[in-house]
Amino acid sequence: MKSRWIEELWQLLIILFLGTSFGLLIDQTFLVIVVFLFLYIFRTIYNLKVLLRWLDDPSGNEIPSHFGAWGSIYAKVSRMRSSHHSRERKLNRMLGEFQSSAAALPDVTITLGEEGEIRWFNKAAKKILKFRSPQDIGQPLTNLIRLPELRDYLRDGDFKKPLEISIPGNNQKKLSIRITNYGNREKLLLGQDITDRIMAEQIRRDFVGNVSHELRTPLTIISGFIENMQHGDKEIPNHWEAPMAKISNQTSRMKSIVEDLLLLTKLENAKLDDKGGLINMKTLADNLCMEGDLLSKKEIIIKANIESRASLKGDLGLIRSAFTNLLTNAIRHTPINGEIKIEWLESLDSCIFSVEDSGEGISPEHLPRLTERFYRVDVGRSRDTGGTGLGLAIVKQILQKHDATLEIKSSIGRGSRFSCLFPKSRCFLSKN
Repeated sequence: MKSRWIEELWQLLIILFLGTSFGLLIDQTFLVIVVFLFLYIFRTIYNLKVLLRWLDDPSGNEIPSHFGAWGSIYAKVSRMRSSHHSRERKLNRMLGEFQSSAAALPDVTITLGEEGEIRWFNKAAKKILKFRSPQDIGQPLTNLIRLPELRDYLRDGDFKKPLEISIPGNNQKKLSIRITNYGNREKLLLGQDITDRIMAEQIRRDFVGNVSHELRTPLTIISGFIENMQHGDKEIPNHWEAPMAKISNQTSRMKSIVEDLLLLTKLENAKLDDKGGLINMKTLADNLCMEGDLLSKKEIIIKANIESRASLKGDLGLIRSAFTNLLTNAIRHTPINGEIKIEWLESLDSCIFSVEDSGEGISPEHLPRLTERFYRVDVGRSRDTGGTGLGLAIVKQILQKHDATLEIKSSIGRGSRFSCLFPKSRCFLSKN
């Protein structure tokens, strides 16, 4: 290309030289040079006009041909056009493949424009949401799905968590929506029908709740009869004392499991009142320390470290239950002369309540599963210490009701730290 421009420059110099020479012969040098330059400029303008005409309608006109720099320009534009057509064909092929694969998905798939208008949707959207093509193309999604929660979800733009909605026209059907941003503010919406999953979870909760409720009465009767036999007026034979003690212990353990299962079922079905009161965390921590001293039958030091004056907004009964569970677990796994530390402090984006023990610690592979129901690191030891395997599951449920999360850190031989992270929206600075 550089050589072409040098060639064009030489052409201009030659024109000037010829014009000067011819002008000297006829004694009209300036006039001849002006005429020659005019012809050169006319040629340039003509080529620009030809190029613009071709760019306006490439399909209706052949690519111009010329020599010199203009020939190079025409050739380069032609190559760019061919490359553009090649890319366009490739993009169209990729778009066709995407639409074909997305159309076959069993989940709802919708592409949205910058303003939330529908650009494309698959067969599942037609079947589940009753969308029509092409009538609904270009319509705002919120015009077809008139749900305030979906409108707010799209407006806020926070798509980290999925949104669960009822399918319009059929409140029994549930849809889990996930949205991903792509391109220039476009969005890809994926909707999964979770009706069967929700029904299965509800059936499980109902089953657990009903069975637990039915077990409560016979266990109470058995426990009462055993207590009467152990502490009644009549003495029981010596060889029955050990079996009766085991029956009593196992009955008490079963009652604890039933009570925890009933509490879990209640938590899963309950909705927390957002108008929960403010909890004085210093008072609560002091009470927990006193209760811990009474619960512990070992020489364990329990102390509180309150670094924040913020109060916590929530249900006092539920919060106290969660924190007591954490403290009880710490007491079970802390050896004689060990130490348990209760803390309440603030970070940049949360308020943190933590219980730290100096026990044997937990291996890293167990940490992700600790909040599962009936999951135990050491089954035998948990039973010996009276654990039901449901305490941390209860804690997790209570924290979820308060928009909080549970963070667990532990290492073998160095103890464990269970931290409840509450958002700043639930923490209010005390005036005292």
